[in-house]
Formats: sequence, C-alpha cells, structure tokens
Amino acid sequence: MVVKVILNPASDQGRAREAADKILAAAAPYGGVDMVMTEMPGHARELARMAVDEPYDLVVAAGGDGTVHEVVNGLMQGGGTSTALGVIPIGSGNDFAFANGISTNIDTAVSRLFAGETRLVDLARIEDEYGRYALFDNNFGLGFDAVVVIRTEAITRIHGFMMYFVAVLQTIALYYQSHEVQIDFDGEQVSQAVLFLAMGVGPRGGGGFFLTPDARADDNLIDSCTVKPIGRLTMLGMLLKAIKGTHVDSRHLTMRQNRQIRIKTETPMPIHIDGEIFAYPRDNVRRVTITSLPAAIRLVV
Repeated sequence: MVVKVILNPASDQGRAREAADKILAAAAPYGGVDMVMTEMPGHARELARMAVDEPYDLVVAAGGDGTVHEVVNGLMQGGGTSTALGVIPIGSGNDFAFANGISTNIDTAVSRLFAGETRLVDLARIEDEYGRYALFDNNFGLGFDAVVVIRTEAITRIHGFMMYFVAVLQTIALYYQSHEVQIDFDGEQVSQAVLFLAMGVGPRGGGGFFLTPDARADDNLIDSCTVKPIGRLTMLGMLLKAIKGTHVDSRHLTMRQNRQIRIKTETPMPIHIDGEIFAYPRDNVRRVTITSLPAAIRLVV
C-alpha cells in the first residue's frame, strides 16, 4: 500500500511539526510513508488533489480538523472516491477523529492506517448565492458559533479545548447579535431570530462541545441545533450543558435531523465549517444551501 502523509506543521499552534519524526518512525515497520509538509493555508487541499492522480492508495491528514477539512476537499475535487482517507490527529480540537474513533496517540493512529478497516462516511456540501461551495466533514456554525471561531484566530497562548472555551467566554461577553433567518429544513419552513445555528455530521465541535450529540457520520442526516436569542446568563448555563450534550431539551432551542437545509438572512452571515471560516460578515453572504452527501468518502478507522 502506497501512503502519502500530508502534515500541517502549523496545527496546534505549531506544535504539530514535532510529530513528523514520530510518524515516520511509527510507519517504518510497515514500509514507510511519503510525507510532505504544507507551506500555506489551502496547500493541503492542493496536495491531496494531486495525490489522487499520482496515485496513492491512502492519503493521510496529519494535523487538526482544519487539515482534515482541506484534505477531504482536495480528495473530492480530485475525484478520489477510490482513494482512502486516513487521519493522524495532532491538532487542537480533533473532533473529526473523535467522531470516528481515531486515537490521538501517534503510534496507535499510524498502526491503524495499515491494519485498520475502511468504512464509508458522510460529508456535507455548502454553497452560497455566489456559487462558492465547499465540503465539510464534521460541523457548521452560523452566527455566535462562527464568531467564536473568528476569536480563536487571535488566541495564541493557549491551545486545545481551553482555547475554544476562552473564545466562547469572550464572545459571550463581547458579542450579542441575532440574525433574522428564513430556513427550509427539508420542506419545513421556519422564520425566526437566531443567536446561532449549529449543524453536525459528527457530534462534537471546539474540542469538547457536543452541540449535536446524536449526529452520526453514516446516517445520511445533518443534525442541527437552532438557538433563539437568549441572555448572557442563560448562555453560560447552556455552555456548561453543551459540554455534556445535555442542552438538547432546552426550551430555547430546537434539534432537527435533515438532508437539505436552505438558509436566507437579511444581514450578512458569519459562517464556519469544520472550524474554518467559510464567510466573514464582510463577504456579504446571505443565502446558503447545505446538502448531505451520504457515504461520500472511504475512511480508515
């Protein structure tokens, strides 16, 4: 089996670079891997796209959720439905790995690349009114949830779950903007103000927040959590519940499972997918369509 590892040295705020030698050593008994490091944002996507043509049997994202996101998009852009995806989770959140039972121990993760089985997992597609589109493998956030991701871009002294937790607290203190939205959930029409709308192919985001705790990567459904505008004290209480996934019965939100969601808003929407910003407010995105892509990619687990 010919394996390419795409390692993002910037993952986990630069700590991922230290994992390169460990990965190569762990892979040596199995015949080794070809490794390349990314040099800029978006590079992993291009490397993965080219790896489909080279061709490799397995392309591995070594990094965090952003790296997995780029590699997934690159493989799919390259038409690589026959090329398997592997993951060595060495990022801050590692939520995709958590959802699919992939160990954060490097030796274990590498050994599973060669000895594990593959299974088909779902993806989701987002497209805006300008024709821009991307795939996401784990989660989506509109409003408050996306602003949290934007705030993490300025946090450099802490990492992992605590980085996201601090960003959430900062956003609660400094940001309070609701969006009037019209949403079509598989034909169910909803018009309301929302503080945020979170969606999940997987159950967890931000390294430890179970906003869509029942989401599964193989059910052809996108789980969503629509939250009404609420006060800051209520937000704090819901934050603590979201860490355990026990917020789902709150009267302040609605949980759904759907295959296609169409969103329209009067104000520009901040949106993240897999912890990467799809749209800043300045991008003036007001309409998006999210569609489930069942059994879209083969993953080594």
